Amino acid sequence: MNNADLDHSPVPIPHALAGGVGATPAGAAWLQRLPQLVQRAQQRWGLHLQAPFGVGTTAWTAPGTCADGTPIVLKVTFPHDEAHGEATALRLWHGLAAVELLDHQRQDWALLLRRAHPGTLLLHDPAPETVRLNHGLQVLANLHRAKAANAPLAQLPVVSGTWAGIASARAHRWQHLLHGVAAPVAAGLDLLHRFADPAAMPAPQVVLHGDLNPGNLLLDSPPDRPAHWLAIDPKPMLGDPAYDVWPLVSQIGSPFAAHAADPFTMMQQRVQLAASALGVPGLRIAQWGLARTVEALLWQRETFPATAAVASAEEQLQLRVWHWLAGY
Repeated sequence: MNNADLDHSPVPIPHALAGGVGATPAGAAWLQRLPQLVQRAQQRWGLHLQAPFGVGTTAWTAPGTCADGTPIVLKVTFPHDEAHGEATALRLWHGLAAVELLDHQRQDWALLLRRAHPGTLLLHDPAPETVRLNHGLQVLANLHRAKAANAPLAQLPVVSGTWAGIASARAHRWQHLLHGVAAPVAAGLDLLHRFADPAAMPAPQVVLHGDLNPGNLLLDSPPDRPAHWLAIDPKPMLGDPAYDVWPLVSQIGSPFAAHAADPFTMMQQRVQLAASALGVPGLRIAQWGLARTVEALLWQRETFPATAAVASAEEQLQLRVWHWLAGY
């Protein structure tokens, strides 16, 4: 497709988006409105858009150009709490360690972003796993340097308290699927409750990315600067920097796969590397790792009940590793 293909054509809906948020009643209703939202963005910013990217389960994204030729990405997001502060965080980061926000329209949940080139995802980078992990940790350290005072973002302890209540109810509903992992699940739930009390678990306050996994880091190589990695798709909050480490150390490579040689030692080394790079306690990283693994496991069961099953061998291994790293 060329740059003008969407100027007078129907707005395509990628399969990932249709099968993601589009599989929910609210998401299906939003997809009906999406063509109008995209067309409004085209008119507002004078955009020429190409076919949308095929990835992403909660937002429609497409490359294109502004009228002056500036390469951009248009992102129109399904309205949900986790994405509410995305524009705020991107402005705080000034395009230095995250994609640059050129403009946004809050009512339509539309973001106009400067496009990175070549845009290779860290997920697909062929470098060794330790090299990729270091790239991600450097980005995370840079994100955490943003001035956080008075930023209108969600507070992590408040979010953790909400999650603790929801996850506890889910654990009760799905306890018949948690055979063999009752102890790590209970410990993870306890940690979510404890993290909700800043007095009990004090920590520095930084601007968190919220979901810095290898699929949310891409390479930018501008002609006037060295190549560098940028974060995309934040779910920002203010809170403990140790919270941000879990997706990165858990999802580079396949540390919990059946063929992994020694996941306990591998994850211990990754946590130590992250602790050194970010200047945060390794135990704190592991505690958040356990809490977030438990919350994610229970979210999966609740969100997709038709396919809910007993915790798989890989899920059980993840829980055991984080349980051990967290000192239980």
